[in-house]
Amino acid sequence: MWKSLLVVVVSAPLSIAVGLAFWAAQNWRAGLIACFSTFAICLVAATLLAFFTRRFTLVDVFLPLIFSVLWSLILMPLSLGAELFAAPAAIGSGMLLTWCLWRVYHESGPNASADRKWLIFPILVYVYAMLPIHIPGAFDDYFALSGDLACVLLYQLVASHRRQFPHPGGADLNLK
Repeated sequence: MWKSLLVVVVSAPLSIAVGLAFWAAQNWRAGLIACFSTFAICLVAATLLAFFTRRFTLVDVFLPLIFSVLWSLILMPLSLGAELFAAPAAIGSGMLLTWCLWRVYHESGPNASADRKWLIFPILVYVYAMLPIHIPGAFDDYFALSGDLACVLLYQLVASHRRQFPHPGGADLNLK
């Protein structure tokens, strides 16, 4: 997971350099768009690196929340009055993804490679909420976040009931 943290640390100077290059070549708006696009691409790459890591640490678990808070602080001045970014949805999706990663870390331990297919939807909502592309109105962000929460809670309910009942193949039955 340190690779993911390294990508985020390197993304700040890289995105500033790309933004300055586009500003010099075009104008300040193109530079600003290039800067934030580069940072968003690096954020997606860091999230994908975190998803495909085999061993979680506590740093891995809390990075989505830290990323979402930092990204919200960076974009907050640019979104005042323009509705380009919804900070509550981004922080909420970061908190939900952190909770999901905490569940994976707690249930499977730091060294086990668990079945993580159910994390795809929370990661997609997290990436969507972090993008500075915003459809006007709060419906899209909050609908995606509430749908993500419902999906994760449903998965957790199914997973808890699956552990309580014996396997349908009869492997867990003690027949003598």
